[in-house]
Amino acid sequence: MSPGAAIRVRVAIAAVLLLASASAPAAPPPTFRVIVHRDNPVSVLTVAELQRIFRKQTRMWPTGESMVPVDWDATSPVRADFSDKVMRRSVREMAEFWVQQNITQGLTPPTTLKSTRAVLRFVASVPGAIAYVPVDEVDDTVKRLEIKGLL
Repeated sequence: MSPGAAIRVRVAIAAVLLLASASAPAAPPPTFRVIVHRDNPVSVLTVAELQRIFRKQTRMWPTGESMVPVDWDATSPVRADFSDKVMRRSVREMAEFWVQQNITQGLTPPTTLKSTRAVLRFVASVPGAIAYVPVDEVDDTVKRLEIKGLL
């Protein structure tokens, strides 16, 4: 192949890759909002920090309060979206992670609840609580967090 032909092939490949990435659909926005107790001074977390909290690798708020992560029931669509966008694993993969953690370190997964009402009440009454609820169901009893790096 001549040098000119090789350049044309590279340009064509680059153009195809550019068009493919430009036409790829954007990921849908999260269907959830992360919430904490109203008195919690934290306003922003990164995805990495949120992952560590929900894996129980980080256990204390800057105030010294114990973190109490709350998950949704494994069959919940909001849990599936949180697992995908924050934990970057499926609900099933997270269940396997917790089996491993229980065997090797004696850790148990976060408490699970089955309704927005239950999650909101829990977070509103437990100062160290952190959870997530459907984006359109957050109320004034809790504080919304900004999550940096969320897909």
